[in-house]
Amino acid sequence: MPLEIRPITEADLREFIDITAKAFAGTLVSLLNPQLSEEGIQRQIAKNTKSMREEPDCHLLKVVDTELDDKIVACAKWRINEKERTEEQIQNMLPQPNRETDSAVSIELQEYLSRMRMKYMGTKPFVFLHLLVVHPEHQRRGAGAMLLQWGVDKADELKLPAFLESSDAGKALYTKFGFEAHEVTSWDNTKYGLEGVTTNSAMLRSPRA
Repeated sequence: MPLEIRPITEADLREFIDITAKAFAGTLVSLLNPQLSEEGIQRQIAKNTKSMREEPDCHLLKVVDTELDDKIVACAKWRINEKERTEEQIQNMLPQPNRETDSAVSIELQEYLSRMRMKYMGTKPFVFLHLLVVHPEHQRRGAGAMLLQWGVDKADELKLPAFLESSDAGKALYTKFGFEAHEVTSWDNTKYGLEGVTTNSAMLRSPRA
């Protein structure tokens, strides 16, 4: 099989950010980081570099196509916490909106994510899928499932619950891996210059024996 999972390196971070932007283009989530300038990209690179170097719970992974010169086709950010933590220690999994510079919708979405993560994980031991993105040109090849399998295997090995927030597009895949929706939230996209409705589900998975 030409697809392989590997750790993301610091040299991959620009491509990781680019794939994330492409995967979320045209969705409400894209408004969290709209049209990143070079300065914005560098901030994202610095933020992820810090996570890789200083946050042992953070695992950044990529799926590469070995037949396309190891092109990155999908990425994931998992957090694995085996012990109870303090509220101070869980801040790296909670979005921190900048009320001076972030847009109203960006603040609203970040506050939603913080609420869900505090409500369903809080300071408890958990395996958390922070992000999973597949390049639009390489969807339906199994890359996303590979990254998801990696995380649920860790959760089962450690006998820990797993948590994620899912769009409608990803919900069927997550359900196949044992995640169940516990809370569904919707937004009217027309309020933000987009079309339709965005629905997001807080999903939990119990460890399997």
